Order: sequence, then structure tokens, then C-alpha cells
Amino acid sequence: MDSELMLIPMFGMVCLTFAVGVTMRLRREKAVKEGFDWRYYKTFEGGPPPRFSLQADQHFSNMFEVPMLFYAACITAMVLDSVDQISLALALLYLIGRLAHARIALTHNRLQIRARVYVASGLILFALWAWIFTAALLI
Repeated sequence: MDSELMLIPMFGMVCLTFAVGVTMRLRREKAVKEGFDWRYYKTFEGGPPPRFSLQADQHFSNMFEVPMLFYAACITAMVLDSVDQISLALALLYLIGRLAHARIALTHNRLQIRARVYVASGLILFALWAWIFTAALLI
């Protein structure tokens, strides 16, 4: 299987990250238009922003936490030439999980549902790493 196929879920994550960033920007602009002090976004001092803005801010930061392990796994699989149907499927499942997590976090943000999706995507990511690690040992 072509290792370059792993770029598909990676690009999907990049697009998701940019989409969350744009959402954050639009929500910040909305907060300022509704009277929130714009200086908060410059120095992060003062009262907290409106919840809709804070949700986007926090989720954007989240996109640079655990997902970094996803990028590392994909690159590792590509470098080791161990991209196969299973690793690609796991990477795509992780992307789907992150899309669901973002949708939940940026809309109703129900903790129980969000937590289940987060744990499921984390287990998928762990399975991806375990599969890549096992494949590397068998090569």
C-alpha cells in the first residue's frame, strides 16, 4: 500500500484544525461586537469571555495536544513503510472521532457524550500506535 495514503487523514486533521481556528476567530469577533472587551484577547486579563467564545478557544488549544500523537503515528508509519489497510483505517477512524469531538465541543458540549467520544478516539489512537509498533517489530 502506498504510504502517501496516510496523508489523507493527516490532511483531514489539518483542515479540522483550521476550521476550529476560523470558528474561534469568528466567535471572538462576535463577542467583541456584543460588547466584550477586545483587550482580553490581547493579554488574557480581565473577566472571562462569553461561553461560546471560550469553548472555541479551548477546543483550538486542544487541537495541539493529543492530536500531535496522531501526526507522529502517521509520519512514523510512513517512514517505516508500514502503512497498510489497518493503519489507514485506524487513522481515518481517529479523524472521524476528532470530527465528532469537535462538533460536540463547539455545539451542545454535553460532557458525557464528549467524554465518550474523546475516550474512543484515544483508544483508536493507541491502537494505531500499537499496530505500527507491532508492524515495525515484524519487519
